[in-house]
Amino acid sequence: MSDNSAVSGILNAVLCGVTGYGFYAMPPQSHPYAFSACLIGFCHGLLGLIECISGSEQVKSARETTNSILEIVPLPLVNIDIFFGGESNNIALGHGLFIVPMAISVLVGLIKGEGGEGDDAVETLKLLTILGNITSLCYLAINEGSYYMGGMAFLAFMAKYGSEFLETQIEGSGDPIKYISWSGFYLLTSFAIAGKK
Repeated sequence: MSDNSAVSGILNAVLCGVTGYGFYAMPPQSHPYAFSACLIGFCHGLLGLIECISGSEQVKSARETTNSILEIVPLPLVNIDIFFGGESNNIALGHGLFIVPMAISVLVGLIKGEGGEGDDAVETLKLLTILGNITSLCYLAINEGSYYMGGMAFLAFMAKYGSEFLETQIEGSGDPIKYISWSGFYLLTSFAIAGKK
């Protein structure tokens, strides 16, 4: 096992551990959306661990699929769960509506593969979804004075855009930043949602 593979294995194990804690802190009967977001992260981390151990191309392909889902789905799910608890149920519905076009775009991407005509439209939709959800989380963090939610917004931004920027500056730094950011995001999610009981 190479050093790069060992680091990847450790980061995947951390992601599995943090999302496993999320299963405990946010049970499905009381927080179904946040639990579902943790499930997506756990599956991605587990596939990453299996890929590190086996090196299988099929597992690598499945992990790339879960990576696409991890980029766009957990943040709206967590926002739905956070907003359902408050007075802003209409905002929770808005976050729920974000998931429908994104799920369609993920399914279309799986069916036709990368490089099709609609890739620019899908990327624009992804950008709007992610930035819209981060903005909404920032609004709630300021409104409620929650450092956890502010940290979640920052880490969600870092997982997507910070990791892409750092990859252009230092080759090989994108994936570790992405995994650390998602792990921190899930941990702060557990603290923020469990603390709102």
